[in-house]
Amino acid sequence: MKRLIYSVIVTGLVVLGVSCGKQLDLKPEGTMVEADLLKDRQSTESFLADAYLQMMDACGADAYLLGDVTGNIVSSFDQALVEGKIDPRDKNYDPYWQQPYAVINEANVIINKLGKYAQFDVASQQQFIAEAKFIRAYCHLTLLQMYGEGALQGNSTGMGVPIMLDAFEGYDGSQNKARNTNAEVYKQILLDLDEAMAVLPATRSTLLDKASRATSGAAAALASRVCLYMHNYQRAAGYADAVLNSKQYSLQKTFAAMWPDNTTGTAPYQLNTETIFAFPESYNATSNYGDNNGLYYSYGFYKSLPDFLAIYDVGDDRLLGTKAGTFIPKYTDMNIRDNVIMIRLAEVMLTAAEAQAQVAGVTQGAVDLLNAVYARSFSINPVPKVYTIADFSSKEQLINRILLERKREMAYEGLARFDAIRYNKQPNPLLLPEKFAMPVPQHEIDITGGLIKQNPGYAK
Repeated sequence: MKRLIYSVIVTGLVVLGVSCGKQLDLKPEGTMVEADLLKDRQSTESFLADAYLQMMDACGADAYLLGDVTGNIVSSFDQALVEGKIDPRDKNYDPYWQQPYAVINEANVIINKLGKYAQFDVASQQQFIAEAKFIRAYCHLTLLQMYGEGALQGNSTGMGVPIMLDAFEGYDGSQNKARNTNAEVYKQILLDLDEAMAVLPATRSTLLDKASRATSGAAAALASRVCLYMHNYQRAAGYADAVLNSKQYSLQKTFAAMWPDNTTGTAPYQLNTETIFAFPESYNATSNYGDNNGLYYSYGFYKSLPDFLAIYDVGDDRLLGTKAGTFIPKYTDMNIRDNVIMIRLAEVMLTAAEAQAQVAGVTQGAVDLLNAVYARSFSINPVPKVYTIADFSSKEQLINRILLERKREMAYEGLARFDAIRYNKQPNPLLLPEKFAMPVPQHEIDITGGLIKQNPGYAK
């Protein structure tokens, strides 16, 4: 029986889990050898669905909260995380590294083995492989933005993370890999996304399917974020424009339409045309207490910080929704069953605006995109300002205004830490520059005999 390791370097073994069903309510049931697992469409699609499920645990939950907990958006009891004082030997933080690699390994099974064992139509095989490449790209980016040495600050030669392109069955030392450079990791991520875009459908039969499975639009949207992090603004603008020009997505008319109040707990919650990619946890029929999206905002464990709330204009729907900081207006289901929004149109619009401004300066297109996102958040009160190009004397002034809107709009969605770092700003006053990259778990360094190196801020 084939057995796969769900980490880059781990000593334990786990067997392949196979799920049955259609959506993300799929749970592993039993084990199968690869030849059987990948033989027919149903079992392959079930395994792919399990990869999406594992991706939610790896890129959602704690990894999702990290951006806001350390990005001066919400408070946290974990001051070691906020201040970058994590002990690399503290195994509580190992999942940040291990879980994305577990998903990458699942994706690699499909990418590398499906063509060998599949006995169903080639078109379906190609689509499943493209979805797996999207998943692999997303997880490599999740790792790079957390661990890459200067990855968000233009340090192309800095230590990134090990690129994993092959599934493996058990640890024997041959899988040990040094950290690739940031540039190499970015190149592989974009290669996966470009190849996925060429195959993935632009739309699907339902909004649920369209949002919860990779599409060409989702791949382009993720690529625009990748290029923004790379400081390759020309490419970021190109990918973002591809999403906007596809006409597959539309901005919801109000903040409340995008983020309805789920406190009544009447799941499943509908996905909408602004959502480009999400984990539809509310449709997971087998969920119960302890089996949820992992975002405990509704329990009040995290509070919006006063300094953050002060950046909103009076009358902004997004500020009114916070109820003076006692309630976060996203992820409000007390059963922790909200769908987890990973990419949406508002982000892509602000990415396009920022990238255009970086490339071409103050343009009408960039100003229009800024106005569209800003105005959407004033459904109750009048919009305080409709910007024109005359309001900005330099591209830097426009970019700063776009970044302010990005911080307001994307709050509680896991981006604040990384948006600050890519402009060489401290995500919070206590996190020093040498701690911008998280420490690699010491276990990974030890088991490779030092082949994997520690980030400088934590090296002893």
